[in-house]
Amino acid sequence: MKVIYNPLLPFKGFSAINLFGVIFARTECRPLSKRTINHEAIHTAQMKELFYLGFYVWYITEWVLKLAIHGKRSYQNISFEREAYTWMSRYSYLQKRGKYAFLKYL
Repeated sequence: MKVIYNPLLPFKGFSAINLFGVIFARTECRPLSKRTINHEAIHTAQMKELFYLGFYVWYITEWVLKLAIHGKRSYQNISFEREAYTWMSRYSYLQKRGKYAFLKYL
């Protein structure tokens, strides 16, 4: 997985963001942990299932809906994030992960 370190993306307070399968990480977070890279790899699998653009449409839609329900905790309740945070420490997860596994976290 390609990692690009830079001072701009993501915004301060976040260490990394996955854009179309490429990880952008803040320079001060170098090197990214194995857990963070695995978290982002799980997002890449999710993106591929939804043909990338569908992932972003779903992500934003779910975030807006969860914002109305959970307020500040909306990010933690997005199904994509719930799956990625749950399994980020299990480095073999992607080998056994079923298609559309994020749906279990809706």
